[in-house]
Order: sequence, then C-alpha cells, then structure tokens
Amino acid sequence: MQTSRRLFLKLLATTAVSRGLIHAVQAASNPKTFESTALSERGDLRLALISDLNGPYGSTRYSPSVATGLDLLSELKPDLVLCAGDMVAGQKISLTDSQLEAMWSSFQSTILNPLLQQGIGIIPTMGNHDASSQTTASRYVFARERHQAKTFWERQKNRLGLEFIDAKHYPFQFSVKQPGLFIVVIDASSANVDRGQRRWLEQALASESRSPDDCCVVMGHLPLTAISVGRDRAGECIADAMHLTDLMQRHQVDLYLSGHHHAWYPGELKGQRLLSLGAMGNGPRRLLGTQRTSDPSLTLLDLFQATKAVRETTFSLKTLKTISLDSLPKQLSAKSFPSLNRRNTNWSYGS
Repeated sequence: MQTSRRLFLKLLATTAVSRGLIHAVQAASNPKTFESTALSERGDLRLALISDLNGPYGSTRYSPSVATGLDLLSELKPDLVLCAGDMVAGQKISLTDSQLEAMWSSFQSTILNPLLQQGIGIIPTMGNHDASSQTTASRYVFARERHQAKTFWERQKNRLGLEFIDAKHYPFQFSVKQPGLFIVVIDASSANVDRGQRRWLEQALASESRSPDDCCVVMGHLPLTAISVGRDRAGECIADAMHLTDLMQRHQVDLYLSGHHHAWYPGELKGQRLLSLGAMGNGPRRLLGTQRTSDPSLTLLDLFQATKAVRETTFSLKTLKTISLDSLPKQLSAKSFPSLNRRNTNWSYGS
C-alpha cells in the first residue's frame, strides 16, 4: 500500500510539473501574454499596419508568418488595418486570368474575410505585385492585373467599413475619413507618381472633409528613399521624391506610410515623418548598412486624441516580441538617394 501510494504521489507530482511546462510554453507562445505591459493602455484609435504578404509568383498560399500576424491582430483588436500593398503574387505577364482570380480569392478567404468578420476594417494600397502602374509606350505593362485588382476591390468596397471622400480612382488612389483620421492612398505601385496624381493628392489633402484634429496619413507602396539592401536602385523608390516630400510638408501630412523594401524603419526625411513597414510575409531584407535580415513584422499605432499623441509599436512575427528602436541604425544612406534619419516612435500629430 505504501509503495502504491508513493507511486501515486510521484505520478501526481510529475503530472503537475508537466502541466506547468505546458502552461509555460502556451504562455510564451500566446500573444495575449507577450509584451502585455507595453500595450496596457489602448489608444482612442488603434491602427494596425501591414505590408508585403505575398509569396512566390502565382502563389495562392501565404507563409506561416502571415498566419502568425493574423493571430496577433485578433489579439490586438485594432479598429482598422492599413495595408501598404503586395497582397497577392502577381507582376508576371504569363499569369493567366484564372490564376489572378485564384490569388485574389485566396487573399479574400485567408486574410480579408477573417478581419472583416471580427469587425476590423481595412484600407488597401496597390503594390507592384497587385497592380503595377509600370508603363511602356503609354500603356500599362500589367493591365490585366490592374483590371483584376480593380474588379476584386470594387466588389469589396461596401464591406470595408470606410467613409470614402474621393473614390473616383479607387482602388488605386482615394481618400478616406474616419473619426480622428484622414487617409489618402496614392498609386505608388511603381516609381512613377505622375503630375496628374500629384495634383490630385494636393487637392485631396486640402479637402474640406479634413479636420485640424485629424491625424493625416498618406499611404503608397514604394517609399520616398532607399531603405533596404538590393532596393537602393532606380525603380525601387518613388521618382522625384523630394517634390512629393515638399508637397506633403506643405499640407502638414503627419506620416507617409510605405512597404516594398521589406524592412521596418521609422524615419524622417527633410522634416517629413516616414514609416517603412517590414514584410509580413516572404522575403524580409537587410536595412542599408546592416548585416542582419529584418524580421517579418507588423506595426501598431495607438492614437490618443486628447493629447494628439501617438505610440508606435512594432512586433516581430518571428519572436513575438516588440522590436527595439535601438536595434536600428541612426541613419540610412545610399548612393543617389537622400539619407534618412531614424526618428522616435512616440510622436504627436498635427504638429
């Protein structure tokens, strides 16, 4: 009897230890518990910023880091997701219409529907792999892809939970007004943001629908200057970017948001606040002047309307921890491109 009792007690102790280990593993992998202190105070408006979700050309599948990101979004419960482009894997002329349709169908079932079903709206930006604006002889090189993207997003338009101000050229360029927020999307799916679009942008930023109390964000896929290794060349950044930078400064844009370079970097260019988003999916890259590949990531903006303060938090989808600002170089420099200075991730809008 004593032997049996000792064995029984030993089994109980072993089970308790095992359960403790299981709970520890679950807690370590649960987005609810990691970095919870960093998110103890939610802003009046919470925005999640994502970009570059796509896989290889023609793929209808998304990488595990995208699934991790979606799980994290479910825990963070943003009011709105801003996607800076490359949602599908196009930009290849040989892709058939049925392949393009399949990619957008996969995006809808894998990413868009789960967000909308949770009451999370989304503002999309066309990336080069979604609907490239590259032209030759005044014609779009990827005209079929642009047609497919337009058809898809027209069908989704009324599901997104957005108040459109100017949607004449949606989904390529449009403006949206949400409580405390004014967002203008430009078609920076190639390096060419032409004069017509810049005139439209200036008019959009001067809209009577924009309030002085709004946080004003302009979003486009390509950045204004070089961010990552291998993308510090012509065609990978917006051409004549300083003219666009001056335009945004004149109209007091609080943040220009971009993707494409697959590396997170909060920067400042000639006084204009920029944010380059890391890739949520495949192909993270090295920041200029560094040796380590950036983690797949997503960024959270918490806006506190009484003080107009913004708390900017970026999460690694590899470690499920916040990425330290100090881990980034203080400046990014590349030949033939303006240098970009690192900025603080706590800032105020309307100033």
